[in-house]
Amino acid sequence: MSVPTEPRHSRQASRAQERRRRTYRRRRRAHRRRQVVIGFGAVVVVLLTWSLAGAATTPGNSGLNAKWADWMRAHHAGLLVNQAETWYYDLSAPTKGGRLNALNALPKATRSGRNPGSAASKLPAHLPAPTPVPLVVTPGVPGEGVWQPVGPTVDGLPTMEVAQFRADNVYTSQITSAVWIDPLLAHIQLVPGIVEPGGTWSQPSYIPPSQLPTAVAAFNSGFLFRDAHGGFYLNGQYGRPLVDGAASIVLYKNGTVNVGAWGTEVTMTPQVVAVRQNLVPMVDNGQITRDATYNDATVWGATLGAATVVARSGVGVTATGALVYVAGPALSARTLAESLVRAGAVRGMTLDINPEWVTFNLYAHPDPSDPSAVGATKLFPQQQRPATRYLPPAQSARDFFLVSVP
Repeated sequence: MSVPTEPRHSRQASRAQERRRRTYRRRRRAHRRRQVVIGFGAVVVVLLTWSLAGAATTPGNSGLNAKWADWMRAHHAGLLVNQAETWYYDLSAPTKGGRLNALNALPKATRSGRNPGSAASKLPAHLPAPTPVPLVVTPGVPGEGVWQPVGPTVDGLPTMEVAQFRADNVYTSQITSAVWIDPLLAHIQLVPGIVEPGGTWSQPSYIPPSQLPTAVAAFNSGFLFRDAHGGFYLNGQYGRPLVDGAASIVLYKNGTVNVGAWGTEVTMTPQVVAVRQNLVPMVDNGQITRDATYNDATVWGATLGAATVVARSGVGVTATGALVYVAGPALSARTLAESLVRAGAVRGMTLDINPEWVTFNLYAHPDPSDPSAVGATKLFPQQQRPATRYLPPAQSARDFFLVSVP
């Protein structure tokens, strides 16, 4: 008995129909993929537009890239920012090794309006001059580790001095700078930012025109408060609650300055004018604390791409009561702490990090007939922000410190 077979034309029709079904399914899958890609792209465009608009409308004079990074981190998109910063760091990381031919140029010290050496005047109270910074790379270049007066003098006495040196024997072409400030001759004050800490203050978020004639320098403060794990206090008003154990720079009514752990080494008294806290101490009793390591990215903040060697800044107090600011373009938490100790700090703390935020600007008054005219100079050329960062009328997003000579 023969088995019936499907006619050839029926088999051909069935195969053609199956091909049409497969083609339809492929086209439908491709259409769905296109829809997903278009939808994803639309979401990305909307989010990017939203984030850029949010960043652009953030108050303050920060650059758009810095505002965007802060905005994204504040809106749970830190992973995207970290990836972008990783790519940036790979392209701009400080180079190891290399030869240092000369130190950075610095403005010369200028004589104040007072009459040094006159019979009618006596030398004001002042601190002893700092001792040279020990070198870790020898031989050093001419002038390395030597303190050089900058800014105005008071009766011939320097209010500020700068020393430049290598922080380690790895990044040997990178210069770290330390600024020694005599608080008996110069006045240091904390200036609130319009965003950090925000709020309403009697002091504007820039150097007011009335203080321009006496301004000699300004430098960055610490982290965003959500990362600083510390508080802010100014003239009887709290911008953020103060935290026990936090590293704190404290300014007093008599002009003196101190740095230490809040609640033990420094505390609230009627003489306290301002307190800015940031993380934990990195120098105590002239020794580097155990937290200040070469490769820690958790205690000391999110650097670019979690890289540990980036622009960093810190501040400390010497045994004689001078304030020492230290910054450089290629520092780890450990080498920043080591640099603070080498510059004479017996207690010290980190301030801000990353090239956008590390800032120390020196101010000069080139026109005697116009004391409000200010010439601004960066402490070192790798600072990304302009030297006019804290000058009016632009408002600073973050708090900072102003140095003036009465």
